[in-house]
Amino acid sequence: MKRSTLKSSGTTRKTVTKSSSTGPTPAVRHTVRERDRNTCVVCGVIVTGRPASIHHRRNRGMGGSSDPRINDVTNLVIACGDGTSGCHGILTNRPWEIDAEKHGWIIGRNSVADPALVPVLVAWLGWCLPTPDGRWEPTDSPLLPACLQPKDDGGRCGICRVDLALQAADPRYGSPSDLWESP
Repeated sequence: MKRSTLKSSGTTRKTVTKSSSTGPTPAVRHTVRERDRNTCVVCGVIVTGRPASIHHRRNRGMGGSSDPRINDVTNLVIACGDGTSGCHGILTNRPWEIDAEKHGWIIGRNSVADPALVPVLVAWLGWCLPTPDGRWEPTDSPLLPACLQPKDDGGRCGICRVDLALQAADPRYGSPSDLWESP
């Protein structure tokens, strides 16, 4: 918090406390909204006129972060809801329910990965890399352990739409049990 002392009439002084913003600048917010088309990257709902927020893929933590990269365009996405509702609520409180880290919507706080190099599953575009100039660059789907999401009627992941039967037959992907077995 910044404190400033203001002189009022006479010799009386008044101390005013102003909170320091730990979020992205207005210009960065604008860039993220434009890139994401005011649409939740997780579920694809247009958020104009609805509760939505800018989600930090690598969490800034309680009280913010002194790392300026936390508020970089590559670390931010639009998510419907807020920290307790919608996709943002799930990303914040129950990320395991949607394999958020696997889909690039979350980057572990202790990870050394550069957010610009971590693919994101964008609802309307598929797998993309965020660019520093505010674009989504399409990329191949990352080779990750077999998806743990429930299947839809077509035998695909309910979120990333990966055909689970084809993925299971591909030796480049692990099986779900690979995630729990020790080496």
